Formats: sequence, C-alpha cells, structure tokens
Amino acid sequence: MIYNGMYLLRWVDLVKKVLTIIFLVVMPLYSYAFDKPSFVDSYSGIEFKKLNNKTYLAVYEVTQEQWYKVMNTAPFSFNKGGLYPAESVSIGDIQKFLNNLNAKTQSNYRLPTVAEWKEAAGEVRINRDDVCSYANFYDISSNAVNRFGNAYFECDDKYPNTAPVGSFAANSKGYYDLFGNVKEWLCNSESDRTNTCANLLGAASLAVAGGGFSDGPREMRKYIKDERTSLRYAGLGFRLAIDAASVNPDTITDGTNKPNVIAPVTTVPVTPSNNDNTDNSYNPSSAFDNQRNDVTNSPNFTNDNKQSNDQNNEPLPERKFKFLPFLRD
Repeated sequence: MIYNGMYLLRWVDLVKKVLTIIFLVVMPLYSYAFDKPSFVDSYSGIEFKKLNNKTYLAVYEVTQEQWYKVMNTAPFSFNKGGLYPAESVSIGDIQKFLNNLNAKTQSNYRLPTVAEWKEAAGEVRINRDDVCSYANFYDISSNAVNRFGNAYFECDDKYPNTAPVGSFAANSKGYYDLFGNVKEWLCNSESDRTNTCANLLGAASLAVAGGGFSDGPREMRKYIKDERTSLRYAGLGFRLAIDAASVNPDTITDGTNKPNVIAPVTTVPVTPSNNDNTDNSYNPSSAFDNQRNDVTNSPNFTNDNKQSNDQNNEPLPERKFKFLPFLRD
C-alpha cells in the first residue's frame, strides 16, 4: 500500500510539472501572436492597432481599394478608388464583405461595438478654430459645392466631399478619421450597454458614429445615433475590429500599412437584389445624409420649391451653434 501510494504521488507530481510547463512556457508562446501592438491583414491590407487586451481596431476606415480587393465591386457614390473611404454601403453589404474576408483569412473580423468606438475616440476636445484642421466635416467648401441646407462650420478643410483616409492627423491613440469623413457603422445600438455585437442581418437599426463630410454643427450635437440597417448613402462607411483571440497569425504581417494607390478602381455596376433588405430610396448624388431631411427627397418637391427653399433656408454658419459636445470655445 505504501509503495502504491508513493507511485501515485510521483504521477501527481509529474502531472503538476507538465501543467506548469504548459502554462508558463507553451501558452505564452501560443498567445504571443495575439499580443502585437499592430498588424496588417495580408489579404486586404487593412491595418489594425491594439485597442485593449481583448480587441484590435482598424487604424483607418476601410478604403475603396480594400473593398474592391475583397468584393470585386465598386458601389460607391464617389468612385475615386485608392485611399478614399468605401461608402454607400448598407449593413447587408458589409456582412457580405465580412463573409468574404473571413473566408479568405480564416479569421473573424467584425464591426466595432459602440463601447469600443468610444474607447478609441477617447475624450475629444477641439478648439473651435481648429475644427477644419481636425476632421472633414460640412464646411465652407462643402457648402459651396453641395448646398445641403444644413448649418456648416465656418472654416475650410479643402475637401467638399470625402477625403482620402488619413488626410487629417491621428488622435492620441493612433486612429484616423474617427470623427468626420464618413459616419461609421457599429455592430450594436447606441443604447446597448452589453458591449456585444448584434446579429447584423437581424437588426432593424444599428449605431453609426463620428459624423461625416455632410455633417455640420447641428448634426454633431449627437455624433452617435441609430440608423436603419438598410440605408446606403455617400456619408456612410465603416472600419473593422477583431478580437485578439480570433486573429489568425498565418494571415497577418507585422508593421504598418497605409494604402498608397490613388487611382480609380474599375467600376462594377451593383444592382442590389430585391431580397437584400437594402433601402436605395436615397439618391446619393442629391441626398448624402438622410439626417438632413432634405426636401428634395419629397415626392411633392418641384424646382419652384427648390428655389424658394434656397432663398428661405440659407445654411447657417458655425457660430450659430456654440455648444457642441466635442468642441471647446
């Protein structure tokens, strides 16, 4: 009995040593690939930066070049290719993009949650005179070209419509264009506090964040809001996120990558099927942002109405709106 007891104790001691080796040596080696400060998805060229111990967030909004690489389509209102952000995409379109990308990379890329987007954005304080040096919003140049009818910032960022990603400085955490350029789809609703993604195709509405080139001070009073998931318009794009545990080390590279090809992609006409649950009622050439309640979308709208509307509703300059959540006097 004593001999058997000693034999058992030896086996227990051996198992403990093996488990110690696994946890102290093998597991750190296994997890090393998921603890890099940044990486680039080899297939799409999308660059990710570590947001926290669990999540990586894309440094830039998904570009037209990257969309075309994954989808071989160009459904954009501003078909400029290269660095310009992918826009005019609904949640259904993005789900197809994710399906293709994840199949190619054997990963699990997704949209960010509201909480993750807020963490990346951090506490934003911008001097009023620096708005146009910080982000691409609705300003003097955009108003001169587009005449949306909403109030504009009384400065000029030199981009009437979308700008190439990374045209403005990164924030303190190294992310570009979280505010301005295009609104970004998120994977849960603005009121959700669970920090978990909804079923994208099963959700009637999801949050969009950050505002875009067609958003002035009035719109930016609330820069996270829910939108119908069926919407497509030129001021609406996205960036990606991925859980650290879902990164496939075989399909990533080290370093950074900012797309450097500024050339139009091949236009592939996109005709959505009748069952893709996508609302195309907004003409991207005249209604970039449904939040404007643009009168030109009304079935009763006429050219006479337009002339009268232009005279009576001249866009207001930025100074009319002093109190914005992300501006400082």
